[in-house]
Amino acid sequence: SAPPSRPLNRIVRGPRAGTVAAMQRDGLQEAVLSRETPESDADGTESDGSSAIGSSVKGAETHCMPVCCTAGCFCHVTYILLFLTYVVIFPLWCKWLLTAPKPFGYWGQEFPDFPRMPLHLTGLALVPQDGPQIEISPIPTSQTSCNYTCSSDLRGFRTSEMNFDITLRLNKPDLAGEAHSTYPVLLTSEDFEHWMLVGDRRDSSPTVFFDQVSDKAGRAYTSVQDRCIKPKANTFTRQKTFILACVSWKPIPPKEEKEDDDADDALTPGASPLDDGDEDEDEGEGEDKGWSNEELGEHCQVLGGVCGWPCNSDMPFMSLPGCSATGVIDQATLDALLPGKPLGNVTVEACTSASSEECVTSMEPMSQWPCHNCLVRERDERRRLRRLRRRLAAGLPAPPGLPGLPGLPGAGGLPGALEDDDEDADEDEDEDEEEEGEVKFRSLPRFLVKYKNAQPPKDLEILSSPQVHILAAHSMEGPWKKLYDPIDPESDYLPPSPEGMPVQQDTFKMSEDEVRSMSLVASNKLTLSPQSCFGKRGPMYIVACAVNQSSYDDASQWKNSKDRRFEPGQKVMPPPFNDRCVAVSGRCGHACEPYGSTTMRHCLPNGYINMSSLVGDL
Repeated sequence: SAPPSRPLNRIVRGPRAGTVAAMQRDGLQEAVLSRETPESDADGTESDGSSAIGSSVKGAETHCMPVCCTAGCFCHVTYILLFLTYVVIFPLWCKWLLTAPKPFGYWGQEFPDFPRMPLHLTGLALVPQDGPQIEISPIPTSQTSCNYTCSSDLRGFRTSEMNFDITLRLNKPDLAGEAHSTYPVLLTSEDFEHWMLVGDRRDSSPTVFFDQVSDKAGRAYTSVQDRCIKPKANTFTRQKTFILACVSWKPIPPKEEKEDDDADDALTPGASPLDDGDEDEDEGEGEDKGWSNEELGEHCQVLGGVCGWPCNSDMPFMSLPGCSATGVIDQATLDALLPGKPLGNVTVEACTSASSEECVTSMEPMSQWPCHNCLVRERDERRRLRRLRRRLAAGLPAPPGLPGLPGLPGAGGLPGALEDDDEDADEDEDEDEEEEGEVKFRSLPRFLVKYKNAQPPKDLEILSSPQVHILAAHSMEGPWKKLYDPIDPESDYLPPSPEGMPVQQDTFKMSEDEVRSMSLVASNKLTLSPQSCFGKRGPMYIVACAVNQSSYDDASQWKNSKDRRFEPGQKVMPPPFNDRCVAVSGRCGHACEPYGSTTMRHCLPNGYINMSSLVGDL
């Protein structure tokens, strides 16, 4: 056995001395207890204590790992990869900086101001639909349809530059709720690359904005009624009243007009227009005093009406049968009068002023509608005739210069000299005649009737436009009487007119069908008459853009503009236009050139520009 190792002579100092000493003791014990093989060489037995101690302490373990997996190799490979990434990506990034599109907020800085919408609204014009979003009248090819005088104001002499009127009709139902009001903007281009603004709301009529966004909501027949009802109908201003608007597509036979002799009675010579006005309620005379409910179903295709106590009354109109909380006759009640008739919506509204040219309707129910006073005046001829009759009956001479009058023989041949002592009597007589020749009565307000969602009967014997008759009754059972009479120029009385308004002396006879005819009004339709030239005659692109009011009125959109904002002839950034327009459409063709045959890019056979050329993803 090997001799024990000699004691450790080295002294370990420091804070780790205890640990090292423990390690030395463990090494000595392991060396004593271990068995050596006989083949051990002498050198191993003669090793000193330090060698034994050193051999008993384990070092770091070694593994058979590839050289490339070392830390140094990993760092080297990482460096190479980063270098290659820098060499490849950096040039590509520099190229992107040069060729990448501008941020949305910086688009069009090189062009004059044009209001642009927020990015989330730019998809409104991308919504597909059947037909164009804005219908545009065709580009004229005839010389007589083009105006060449626009260049005179710009250059001082006429050139081949021209313009023409354009009609626009907005038909985009999905804009309802998204755009409350939209303004028209007109753009033109000769090559589809360079665009110019040629018209905006200043050139628009009858309004400066699209009132509706679709044909269904915008097309309506309207009719503004007379300023005063007929005198004998003033009973409807004092009692509960149901007012109906009867819309008919067929002419009403004149039988009903002949049987209603109110107008003839009111205008009979020597009779006041209000005579026997309260006798209309009498029954038993054997005469037809109005329309029955059966006649309503025969003559009317659509009905609409209001109900209540008129002329600023506080009576509870909701207690009336068939009367809704808004003062409108229930639709179910009206449908019961017209079973199986075409559908439609008829509304009756009141004008706030009877004397103004434009009818501004009231939003109040019928009971809150204001009534007004009207006057019926005798014509001058009737007044002079009545005066002459009174003078002749009193034994007085005729006024000087009075021509011969039929029915009064000898009146024209009278000497005609009035005595001086009769002049005062004549003045008093004139004052009395003024009072007798003028009758005041209370009238219902002026009415505006609208007929929407019109569905004409499937019949060839119909009118080109419907007519409306305003009827009134004190109950839903009738009888229904007309509130207006057509003007009769042969009557001894002038048509009723509001108090304080000049009387119309010249009147013309018109049939009932002509007077009550309704007019088609498209509130989604505008006509632009630009003053700026569109360009030279020949190939031309025209784009109609509907600009949202909220974007147009945003002051931040007009930082570089003057008070006029848009300037005729200003340059416009080319397509896509859906960043500026909530609706857009375009026309293409050869303007003022009947023989043009050049094929135009982006142009469809129907004359409209392909929508994919006008809008796109941003």
